[in-house]
Amino acid sequence: MTKQNRNGFKHQCYLATLTAMLATSMCINAEEIQQIAKSEKVQAVSTDPISLPKKPSYPPVKPGFYQGNLTLSGHGGNMVTGETPVSRFSFMSNRDDYELLTQAVNKNSLPERNQVASHQLINRFDYQFSHNVNDVVLLSNNYVLATELAPSPYNRDTELLLISIELTKEASDKAALGFNWLQATVNFNPRLVSEYRMIGFENAHQTSSHPRTMKLSYRRQYVALYELRFNESIENQPNSSINHSNNDSIINKYSANELATLSLSDARSTSGQQLIKPQPIDIHQQQKFFEHTSNEFRFAAAVAGLGQLINMNNYVHDFDYQQLIEIAEGSKGEDFDGERTEFIALAKSVAVIASDSKLRDARSKKQVVPPHEREPYPMPYPIKSKHAGELPEGKQKLILPVKPVLEPVPKPLPVNNHI
Repeated sequence: MTKQNRNGFKHQCYLATLTAMLATSMCINAEEIQQIAKSEKVQAVSTDPISLPKKPSYPPVKPGFYQGNLTLSGHGGNMVTGETPVSRFSFMSNRDDYELLTQAVNKNSLPERNQVASHQLINRFDYQFSHNVNDVVLLSNNYVLATELAPSPYNRDTELLLISIELTKEASDKAALGFNWLQATVNFNPRLVSEYRMIGFENAHQTSSHPRTMKLSYRRQYVALYELRFNESIENQPNSSINHSNNDSIINKYSANELATLSLSDARSTSGQQLIKPQPIDIHQQQKFFEHTSNEFRFAAAVAGLGQLINMNNYVHDFDYQQLIEIAEGSKGEDFDGERTEFIALAKSVAVIASDSKLRDARSKKQVVPPHEREPYPMPYPIKSKHAGELPEGKQKLILPVKPVLEPVPKPLPVNNHI
């Protein structure tokens, strides 16, 4: 009995010791588990984003100098809408061209031909289009679109389209810094527009595939001008008596009211993603007379006209320095900063220098006279409906009439069998 109690007591001691050891090990494991859980919880929290690897950023968008591969979109001369309806231009602009022109005039000379781009001269000045509510469209919280359409002062039977993209007062800092890198895509309607010419790009294609330096500006607005020729044989009314047999596909496919559509994208992006959906440009905003347009429209046309006259543009025929000065003086407006008055004085100096025949001959190796003194060089004829087999207008004269043969044609002599 005593032995059993003694054994039982010893057995109970063993059990107590084993239980204490297990409890101690369990406590240790619990502490380790809590530490592990705590460490995992700390790791789950995101660290400082500055220490994380960042995605390569775009080239610097702040104003300054950028050296890289740039493409200056644009084109020179007339483009047939039925073949190339899409036109693109970037928003990169600076004052270098205007300063180059000013320095040359101060030396009683003019820059070399096509050295000054008209579109850079246009964007040297600020324009206010907010007063005309009908032509201003809020594209987003960042961008405002303004358009005007009126007869062109450069050529007869043509129209001048102005497109202005401006940052809003509520535009974000990102939009303001990236404004220089915007690219506009204009898709013209072949039903209404036969040909178009983007004013300012005197060279056919101004592109650069090698690294170059571009000085960016602080501008919050970009203005582009297009000279258009409308289709004469296409009317807005679908029940017109004009024969549209060869243009049914154009009439049914394209709008009779939308002159073109405009969209914006980031020129640095390779995806071509649009920042805004295509915005239509209505043809009904067309003014009947050039004089009825706003001061901003007419002054921009005068500035662009100066660049075209300096470059002796082959597509300008009904415009000269006197008309340019009259338009600029009539559209000067209040001119608080005096920049437009300065431009008028510059245009008058250019007119005096250009009148020098010796300088005019020296600037052109081919003895090219100013546009207002040369023979007319009309824009291409608009697309017209023609019957099947009929040659285009203007090419019938190239075929000489065949005179009828009065005398009978002699029969060929028989060929000998042995030959």
